[in-house]
Amino acid sequence: MQWLGQTLGVDMSIHLPATAAFRAETGAIAYDSISFSGKPKAQRLSQPQSRIEVIRHAGVVGPFTATASGHHADYDALMLNLTSSGRMRGRIGDTKIDKTLQRGHVSFVPGQCPVVLEFPANHHALGLFMPSSEMRHMTAELGANPVGPIASERQERLAQIMAMIETEIRAPGFAADLMIDGLVRAICAILVRHESLPLVDDASRIHLSPVRLARVIDFIESRLDEEISLADMATVAGLSAFHFSRVFKMATGETPYHFLGSRRLGRARSLLLNSELPLAELALSCGFASQSHFTAAFTKAMGMPPGRYRKQIAD
Repeated sequence: MQWLGQTLGVDMSIHLPATAAFRAETGAIAYDSISFSGKPKAQRLSQPQSRIEVIRHAGVVGPFTATASGHHADYDALMLNLTSSGRMRGRIGDTKIDKTLQRGHVSFVPGQCPVVLEFPANHHALGLFMPSSEMRHMTAELGANPVGPIASERQERLAQIMAMIETEIRAPGFAADLMIDGLVRAICAILVRHESLPLVDDASRIHLSPVRLARVIDFIESRLDEEISLADMATVAGLSAFHFSRVFKMATGETPYHFLGSRRLGRARSLLLNSELPLAELALSCGFASQSHFTAAFTKAMGMPPGRYRKQIAD
């Protein structure tokens, strides 16, 4: 994605001076590649190993308006307005933009799309940066054309999904990796539909044979301690990720997310009962990046923290 921030209203070709360049240090490659006209205030929510980057942008230090510049062509960006704070002016691609920034509205910028924007310095947003390959794969599966930019539009479902992603990151469940993967794919599908293109939907003619289902279940069971994506499961099943979730639910009665979550919870209960593994190691063996996230998810599922659960079993 390319951001070319400039002082607008006079000459769109005037670039910000080098002295006006400030960059965040969140550890998120796509967001940190952007240079702002003032120091950005931001928090990275996603884990370092995650292929997507989720950022809470809390404004830019400086005067009333801010600009940004930078370049990272390998990521698409989806921004959810968290505040209603004035107007966004400039260009996205070949389209001139002059929009009111309304809370709950979203903007989408494809990776290769040039942008020229000016926005209020106090504007807050939730940013989702995903590899451009995600959208390319989705459009290829659906036989659709590349998705174009969106500038601060009301897209309630996209806003809901982005909020769900933030919630899952802050309080991950037993299948948070798969949940987030599924939500990102849902975002891609909605953006493709936004282009008003016909979708090829032949799921009714696709099924998951018992042999393929057993292969997928074996794959899941052998990798409960690893990050698993829908694409991984679909590859094992020999299906596209777009159709896999539906045919898996038809075959098992559960979504892949709930199936994986129940298997990880089952492993956790078994290890608490049959081993003396420290909770930190047990968390890793169930696919959690931290003991605190594991404890929160287990408590939510079982009504008590894992330490107390283990003690009650022992008693």
